[in-house]
Amino acid sequence: MVLTRPIDSNCYLLFAICAVTVIGLTGGIATGKSTVAAMLQQLGARIIDADALAREIVEPGKEAWQEIVSAFGREILRADQSIDRGKLRKQVFEDQQARKRLESITHPRIRTLAQQRIQQLAAEGAEIIVYVAPLLFENQAHLWLRPVILVACDLAKQKRRLRDRDKLTEGQIRQHLKAQMSLAEKRKLADFIIENNGTLEELKRKVKEVWEKITKQAAGNRQ
Repeated sequence: MVLTRPIDSNCYLLFAICAVTVIGLTGGIATGKSTVAAMLQQLGARIIDADALAREIVEPGKEAWQEIVSAFGREILRADQSIDRGKLRKQVFEDQQARKRLESITHPRIRTLAQQRIQQLAAEGAEIIVYVAPLLFENQAHLWLRPVILVACDLAKQKRRLRDRDKLTEGQIRQHLKAQMSLAEKRKLADFIIENNGTLEELKRKVKEVWEKITKQAAGNRQ
């Protein structure tokens, strides 16, 4: 664990309806952020996953679904009318304008739904909520929540995970890495960095260290 900057209490988003701290969790592709999110949940955090919200807003018949089908064609649909994310990703991956069009449809709705879920969890008494988003910095979500935890790993290990997990070629791996902000840039923006290069037990220890620091700061804010 590396603390990259002092934690300023003003960086916490405190909702007026109750004292709730909303923090960000992000990481590069295949760095292990989902594993870290699960560990934080076990420690007591409530989790909101941007990827899950993205799937929810494009369910068949919803406004985002209608706009996406209108923009990208019905060939991206499966037999059950759900969007084939693989086909859609292939359309927008190398087309910057298409990707921006898709983001203009999905990102505002994801933000709105995330805010609704935060308020719901806060009303239920949640004290710390973790918002998990792979493109957290790219979408500038760090401007409204702090601290932000970055899950990172060595480039060689990241590439190996992409080969083993997603069965990608070297060319595809380069494309995926190029499509995201580099880990080097993300490290500059993060408050905590969890390096995920070792064993699962080592990762658990690092996550617990970060959790203890965050909960201590959050408790101080509520006093």
